[in-house]
Amino acid sequence: MGVARGIEQTTGWQVDQLFDIACAAHGRREEPAEVLALRRAQHERTPTSSSYRRLRTAAEAIHAWPVERDAARRVLSDRNPAGLVDALLDDGEDELAWQTATELPDPGLGDHAWLRLAEARQKTHPAQVLPVYWRLIDSALETADRRAYAAAIRLLKRARDAANASDEIDSFEARLAALREQHRRRPSLIAMLDKAKLAPIPPS
Repeated sequence: MGVARGIEQTTGWQVDQLFDIACAAHGRREEPAEVLALRRAQHERTPTSSSYRRLRTAAEAIHAWPVERDAARRVLSDRNPAGLVDALLDDGEDELAWQTATELPDPGLGDHAWLRLAEARQKTHPAQVLPVYWRLIDSALETADRRAYAAAIRLLKRARDAANASDEIDSFEARLAALREQHRRRPSLIAMLDKAKLAPIPPS
């Protein structure tokens, strides 16, 4: 009763801990339906990809996920579209995740979500992820330090792989040359690009 009252009265990150405590108690008593009800309430209260995963685990324990899934996704769609994209990727529904992200007028996805999307999409549609990688590269290079440069280089390598897979390597080389020119006054970045063999191929 104390935990239930605490859930009602608590806000912020601490409420998730209270849900965990309550679910653990019901789990020890082998009450999976009560655990599911709590995880559903948690997801409806604070819908995130994490609460979605917890709800999915509770529902799968009693073979109820097919019944719960659509409603759980609707909650994210209405209140946390970025969380929905993350959840769809976790479910292995890469195509639907990409469609959801690109059709939303203002998805508000962070760089991490876009990177996950691009990595999943690259396997089947490498040309489509190139604009995403270049956007993430530009975002990384807004910060002038070695950590940001290392992140940009990792992205450039992924972009090069995607360009090779989609016969877009000439465009990649041109864009890479422009990037090096744009940042020519960052000697540390240029040196790191050279070390990573990210220099335009000289004409034959």
